[in-house]
Amino acid sequence: MRIISLLLFVIAILLKVNILNFTFINDNLIRYFFAFSLGLFVYAFLKPHIGLIFPNKKELSNEFVENNIPELANKEVHLYSVDMPFKPNLFAVKKKKSAIFIDSSLINKLSKDELRFFILHEYSHIKDNDSLKMHLASLSAFTVIPFIFFIIIPIVQLPTNALYLIMTIVLFVSIYFLGIGLNFKYKRHLELKCDSYASNYIDHSDIKSAFQKFITLDIFDFKKRSALSSHPSLNERLDNLSISIEDVDL
Repeated sequence: MRIISLLLFVIAILLKVNILNFTFINDNLIRYFFAFSLGLFVYAFLKPHIGLIFPNKKELSNEFVENNIPELANKEVHLYSVDMPFKPNLFAVKKKKSAIFIDSSLINKLSKDELRFFILHEYSHIKDNDSLKMHLASLSAFTVIPFIFFIIIPIVQLPTNALYLIMTIVLFVSIYFLGIGLNFKYKRHLELKCDSYASNYIDHSDIKSAFQKFITLDIFDFKKRSALSSHPSLNERLDNLSISIEDVDL
């Protein structure tokens, strides 16, 4: 991935500064190709080192992992306790030695199985390389779709009739926003997939209490989500796990 992202980024820069010139690539195509390659470059080279923003991170011991998340005892995943700047949460980073970063307050405020549920959720992201999938989905929605449009437009003769021209533009814009919407829907699907994976190891009672504490800590928004939300609503997550909303104390 690093070699591919670096190669694409170098080509994009050469196109941007006119060292490479192709008659079939106009300024709009170069702009979206550059945005795609830059996004892929950032993911491949910078995101794996996001842990550097936490200078006081502390790796959790093997004993902690064995006692609290035995499923990860023999996995190549490092767990770190950190102080997150805005609100407590967890997130995973996929790399050669993958890592899960956990706000230190959650380790104290969640029970063993509540914490285990969310850590296994993050491990599912690592196991299935979801980070790359979500990043490619976003880059495709925001850059590849318009890139394709600008390739098609010179080939397909646009209608001269004003009404048909407006209809064509509306169609293109609708497809663009549909792609963006599908991107966020795909991300929500991956979150539900991770919930399902973690639920194989945790009792429903502990899952319910885990969500309750996340709501109490204002980490999880239990209200209805928007179409551009990357995470499902509480109703969707509970339905996915066959847990009744009435069983959760909001």
